[in-house]
Amino acid sequence: MSFIYWLFRSSKTEIKVLASVFAVLFILPLFAVVAITNAGLSAVAHALVSVNPITHLIEVHNADGKVVKTLKVSTVWPASGVVTLEFGAPDPPYQPAHTGIDIANRHRQEGDPITVFMPGKVIFAGWQTGYGNVVYVDHGNNITSRYGHMQTIYAKKDDQVKPGDVIGLMGQTGWATGPHVHFEIRVYDIPINPRTFMVGNPESGP
Repeated sequence: MSFIYWLFRSSKTEIKVLASVFAVLFILPLFAVVAITNAGLSAVAHALVSVNPITHLIEVHNADGKVVKTLKVSTVWPASGVVTLEFGAPDPPYQPAHTGIDIANRHRQEGDPITVFMPGKVIFAGWQTGYGNVVYVDHGNNITSRYGHMQTIYAKKDDQVKPGDVIGLMGQTGWATGPHVHFEIRVYDIPINPRTFMVGNPESGP
């Protein structure tokens, strides 16, 4: 009886050790994927868009590295509030690396107005998994922006919009843990750090 009890206890211990080893082997690659994804996303983003240190203009590059467009940085953030999640930050369980910047009402309230960071044309306004109520805007030169998790959408497809125009209200639709707007900029459909295009930070609001 004592031998069987010892064997059973030993087996349980070995099972726990093996389970711990497998857990570590499973978790480590996940951290590696996150790190590689983050580094890769940042590297590709920098190759496509950079800020000229002399002119302080935004330079958009093509696949060959040639500058195809120069733009001034924007001073108009999509919403007032506080930044709660930066571009490229780990965002489990939704994304390995965050593809935009989250701006939240500091009182965790819905209904704040959302605008666009530069003029463009609305190419999509509706529901999409993850983003919830979202508006896509085409700014030309292969630059688009997305504004997600809206409570209400005001913009319609084909609308011409500019900074100051209210395209919707801040909400928490889709994959959101609280009221905020997910502000995303893409060049050639690749997410780029919105701060490359922006000055400072969004106003904190009342």
